[in-house]
Amino acid sequence: MSDVLGYNNANVVITGAASGMGQAAAQLLVDLGARVYALDIAEVSVPVERAIKVDMSDTANIDAAVAELPADIYALFNCAGVPAPPFSMEDCVLINFTGLRYLTESLLDRIPEGGAIASIASTAGMGWKPNLDTVREFLALDNSHAAARQWLAENGKRVQDGYGFSKQCIIVYTMSQAAELAQRGIRINCIAPSPTDSGFMTKLKGEGQIPDEAVELFLPPNGRYASGADMGEPLVLLNSRLAGFVSGNNLPVDFGYTAQVVMGQRDDLIGIA
Repeated sequence: MSDVLGYNNANVVITGAASGMGQAAAQLLVDLGARVYALDIAEVSVPVERAIKVDMSDTANIDAAVAELPADIYALFNCAGVPAPPFSMEDCVLINFTGLRYLTESLLDRIPEGGAIASIASTAGMGWKPNLDTVREFLALDNSHAAARQWLAENGKRVQDGYGFSKQCIIVYTMSQAAELAQRGIRINCIAPSPTDSGFMTKLKGEGQIPDEAVELFLPPNGRYASGADMGEPLVLLNSRLAGFVSGNNLPVDFGYTAQVVMGQRDDLIGIA
């Protein structure tokens, strides 16, 4: 079987393909023979089938991008994301989660049985359990940016960390949707990366509000930052034929960091356990 992952000649959609994990995943998908439709607000350098500029914080902008996508989509990769700082709490949530959810639900009818969705969450979202009631309240809204903006304006003090909250939402949304999508033969998963050497991380630390030593508290036991490919590759695997019975999972991609926390070998700084 030469096409063991099942991507050859398949239509796939990926956001955040201009840099980092999304860029690594997009390049791998091109190499595997997929027809890649890349959505990003920045220029995409990977030789994809089509690159479409989109602002994930804007409903109408996403609608315009969706209109340019094919009628059948084998896999959706939600990789777009921004840090806070420098982005505001509201923009962080709107881009990282609300836009992700709106795009996903806009494309569901184009994903056939056997298709899959994979998103990038974060170790920073792994403390979702203590905050589950708030996350569920936010997820109970309709999927529009307008509804999200209003809720955030009224409940911003409850969110505090826009980045962590957006990633908690991705994890809970992924697990919550698994059963319903299973009835249609569609899988949904996400990954929780550990700190990754990328433009995203440079921007996060460049504001001076997140010192190196704070980020390094979350480095895995191998002692290094991950690369974009370290995250892009398992993301591609999750949406592939080889993971055809895997759904509803948040996969820590952290070289054992989460295992250390759960086993009490490391301080649980964000409530993972």
